[in-house]
Amino acid sequence: MNRSLLLSVLGSLCLASSLSAVAAPLRGAGSTFAEPLYKQWGEAYRQAGGGELSYEGVGSGEGVKRAVARAVDFGGSDEPLKRAVLEEQGLRQYPVAMGAIVPVVNLPGVPAGALKLNAEVLAAIYLGNIRRWNDAAILNLNEEIASKIPDLPIRPIARAESSGTTFAFTYYLNARAPAWQKTRGVSKEMAGLNAALAKGNGGVVALSKNTLGSLAYMEYGRALREKANIAQLPNRYGVFVKASPESILAAAKFDAEKLLYSGDPDFYLLLVDNDTYAGWPLTTATFALVPRSGKEAQAVLSFLYAGFKSGDAAARELGYVPLSESMKIAVRKAWSRQYGFRAGL
Repeated sequence: MNRSLLLSVLGSLCLASSLSAVAAPLRGAGSTFAEPLYKQWGEAYRQAGGGELSYEGVGSGEGVKRAVARAVDFGGSDEPLKRAVLEEQGLRQYPVAMGAIVPVVNLPGVPAGALKLNAEVLAAIYLGNIRRWNDAAILNLNEEIASKIPDLPIRPIARAESSGTTFAFTYYLNARAPAWQKTRGVSKEMAGLNAALAKGNGGVVALSKNTLGSLAYMEYGRALREKANIAQLPNRYGVFVKASPESILAAAKFDAEKLLYSGDPDFYLLLVDNDTYAGWPLTTATFALVPRSGKEAQAVLSFLYAGFKSGDAAARELGYVPLSESMKIAVRKAWSRQYGFRAGL
């Protein structure tokens, strides 16, 4: 974050932190997708006097486990939990920001952002049924750049741990690729497939950069910062879309507003495989899992409120799409009903 933006965020956060019920150290763990955002918000919050934040990017699955065990004050998950699970485990969930999962490739000679893939091809690659980049199924999607696609073996890469990023990716494949639906289904794990495994979004990025011919899936903001070659995906109408803040927002806006009008108190927001024309089909929200009671919950809400109030610029800089104002208001109203937390209302 540049100095002027950081000073602006810090100045705005002074008001938010003064409303904090508990300026105590906070511990979070989970989503590596959301890790850069939590750490950026946490540093600004600390400098504004709101307390220290330590956050471990250990994957959404582990984040849920630690939140359930109360080993942390909040968990980060990119898979929304259903009401029965939340109630059983004594948790509530709130969307924090929107983002996207993107397929990236390491293919010399292929222009950045030009390659087109779809769910059927991605599924076939990870199932081991397509093994070279010049396979007819890939060339048929890429007539304009077919001559630039090298005759290289495909080196698929997947997440090693239980991951919300993997959940979103497999949800998309399951929705649009019959072969995947028949053999694998939706899961937070990719073990047993034709893929090298790497830990966290950071591990996937590093392995992808160092593997010629690789195909991987990762968080959009990380892909941007690493200047990765992001492939296009088709919408439900067969028109190819590029990942961008605009296409993420287009996907998020419709379904997020629909959720508001439904009055869902659990914020079960699943944006993958959306049917908006301009929307990125692998858009996802990331969630904070908060205990239903206790002073730690109040501290977590103070931190999140500060991020909502003054962290939008940092979120955009990192490649996320902030929640709409109407969504933020809905979340804060839920905090007021559920915890008596009334900052900003």
